[in-house]
Amino acid sequence: MPATSFYTDAAYDSQKSRPTLDSDLNVNDGDLSLDDLQDLEIAAVDPHNLAANNNRRSTDLVRLYLQEIGRVRLLGRDEEVSEAQKVQRYLRLRIVLANAAKQGDEVIVPYQRLIEVQERLSSELGHRPSLERWATTAGIELSNLKPTLSEGKRRWAEIAELTVLELEKIQSQGLQAKEHMIKANLRLVVSVAKKYQNRGLELLDLVQEGTLGLERAVEKFDPTKGYRFSTYAYWWIRQGITRAIATSSRTIRLPVHITEKLNKIKKAQRKIAQEKGRTPTLEDLAIELDMTPTQVREVLLRVPRSVSLETKVGKDKDTELGELLETDSVTPEEMLMRESLQKDLHNLLDDLTSRERDVILMRFGLSDGHAYSLAEIGRALDLSRERVRQIESKALQKLRQPKRRNLIRDYLESLT
Repeated sequence: MPATSFYTDAAYDSQKSRPTLDSDLNVNDGDLSLDDLQDLEIAAVDPHNLAANNNRRSTDLVRLYLQEIGRVRLLGRDEEVSEAQKVQRYLRLRIVLANAAKQGDEVIVPYQRLIEVQERLSSELGHRPSLERWATTAGIELSNLKPTLSEGKRRWAEIAELTVLELEKIQSQGLQAKEHMIKANLRLVVSVAKKYQNRGLELLDLVQEGTLGLERAVEKFDPTKGYRFSTYAYWWIRQGITRAIATSSRTIRLPVHITEKLNKIKKAQRKIAQEKGRTPTLEDLAIELDMTPTQVREVLLRVPRSVSLETKVGKDKDTELGELLETDSVTPEEMLMRESLQKDLHNLLDDLTSRERDVILMRFGLSDGHAYSLAEIGRALDLSRERVRQIESKALQKLRQPKRRNLIRDYLESLT
């Protein structure tokens, strides 16, 4: 693989790196224009005003959150450029890693999978997972975890034409710079989020969605363009918040692009009704939105109508709709049968050797719900693919013996 230099400025398409605006929510942004954002200074916010319509507990949470983010000072222009360059150097390293994995590098592929598992677990748990949980989730022996990570990082550095120490330095600086930029701009998230209160989400939920947009802005920000980070981040924060509101505001969730088109149609309906004093036709809407009547009709037909489960139906109107609908939830009997089946399956596998049991558990996803391929099991257990197939075949042959098969015969018959 050709090496990539990490010490040159990244080249970005400003149109691609700039998010599309959500025009579905009519919010007056006059007090936070782009010109104002160019030299934005975010003042301290009174949590009582922000959470005036929330309960006392929510107010306390807002106060604590604002106190926490207020301890981090805003970044100056030079600091923004310096931190952003560190982030971009690290992200270019990640691109090289991903490209090597796509090309099937036999050292990089298992290494990247371990990194992805760790990042997923960290997101779910809110902290870095233990080595034991990391190895178990990845389907690898604990004793093989550190050697795989060490060898993968060495190979990563080799592809990037760096030493391992240089790679680790760029990695550490990039992650710290990303966290610093996010923390230093959380007050901007609050400033934008408070404009969208009372639209179906609590303030802290809006802040959370805006923070995800801020994180994306940190990754996409190009310091060579010359504008302040707050100017660029505002669009990503606003997009994250407005899309979250669009998603949560409906009983039946619609794709975001359909929601945006629907809101544009509603705005056009109101505008035409005010101007012409009548209900607009499909042709009127098509002309106003620069669409064809067929496209407008398709968007409107994509919007399902919600009906209350308490709606009275039937000839005598004495039955509620909810009473006629079949439930997909698990009944207590089914839950008990599943628990009993799980227990009997483990008892059945106790007759196998430890190696055979590991192969069967991984092959059929009986431990973590993920079924692994023969090659993946081979890498995890340090065996060849053919040897794993032989172990699987021998284990299944044992399990098919009548005395063992009868242990779960009742469960199999209940599924037919």
